[in-house]
Amino acid sequence: MPLVLIVDDDFAIRDVLREIVTLYGYKATTADSAKEAMTILTKEKIDLIFLDMQMPDITGDQFLDFIRKKGFQTPVVVVSAHVDKEVARRLGAVGINGIITKPFLVERVIDVMNRALGIEGKP
Repeated sequence: MPLVLIVDDDFAIRDVLREIVTLYGYKATTADSAKEAMTILTKEKIDLIFLDMQMPDITGDQFLDFIRKKGFQTPVVVVSAHVDKEVARRLGAVGINGIITKPFLVERVIDVMNRALGIEGKP
């Protein structure tokens, strides 16, 4: 069963995404900062990361840079209200697997999550 890491400084977003992920049949763990997420990545086998870009201390960009330099190939889906075409192009160049724009639809989350995991339909 895939384990999804949800990284967002907004509790409500983390909670909604966690609920979607678990109701769909996957396991979820959450982090309220990129620093906490880095610790989780070193201890758990994470299959997918939902990542907010606008966080205090360490931004989503910095986190992406860190995990790629450390050799993590974990699929990453950006979840943000602040993604324009230029940002999307730049993120694509560093190897993200999808973008979900806030506010989001549950169906969009499920679709992007399954595509990033390489799964079609319900598990």
